[in-house]
Amino acid sequence: MILRRSWNAFWRKVDVPAAMVFIMAALAGVGLAVTVSSALDRDPPIEFEQATVLTPEVPQGGVLDIQYTVVQSRLCAATVERFVTDSEGTIHVPSTYTVGRRALIDAYPPEGRESYQRSVTIPLAAAVGPARYDARFSYVCNLWQKLTAPLVVRAPAVEFVITPAPAPLEPLTPEQSAG
Repeated sequence: MILRRSWNAFWRKVDVPAAMVFIMAALAGVGLAVTVSSALDRDPPIEFEQATVLTPEVPQGGVLDIQYTVVQSRLCAATVERFVTDSEGTIHVPSTYTVGRRALIDAYPPEGRESYQRSVTIPLAAAVGPARYDARFSYVCNLWQKLTAPLVVRAPAVEFVITPAPAPLEPLTPEQSAG
C-alpha cells in the first residue's frame, strides 16, 4: 500500500510530457553520437605490408601461391574481389574457392602482424605470358559502413608468368560428326 501511494505521488509530481521530451532528447543524443562515431570510423582493419609470389610461373589451370604479410588491427566482415589480368589485357575472375588453405582470419588473433599463404587457381582461358593478380577487400566494421560505403583495401598486385597447360585442352565430351 505504501508503495502504491508513493508511486501515485511520484506521477502526480512528474510532468509526463516534460519527462517524455527529456527521454526522447537523451535517446536522440545517444543515437547521434553513435552515428557520428560510426561515420568517422574510416581506418582500415588491415594493412598489407608485403606480397611475395611463391610460384612465379604457373600453367594455365594451375595454382598461383602468394605469401602475404599483413598488420591486422581488428576483425570485420569482409568480401573479396579477385582479378587475374593476362598478357592480352583480358580480366579473368578466378573462382572464389581458394585451394588448400584456411581463410584469411580464421583462427587468427584480432591484432598484430600475420603472414598467410593464399592459393588461387588460374583460369584455363587465361592467355600465356606475363600476368597480374589483384585482390580488393571490402570491410564492413559497423552499420554506417554497411549502409553507405565499406572500407576498401587493395592488396599489393603481384606479377607472374602464365605458361601453357601441360596437356592439350579438349572438351570433356568429344563432338559427334554429323553423318
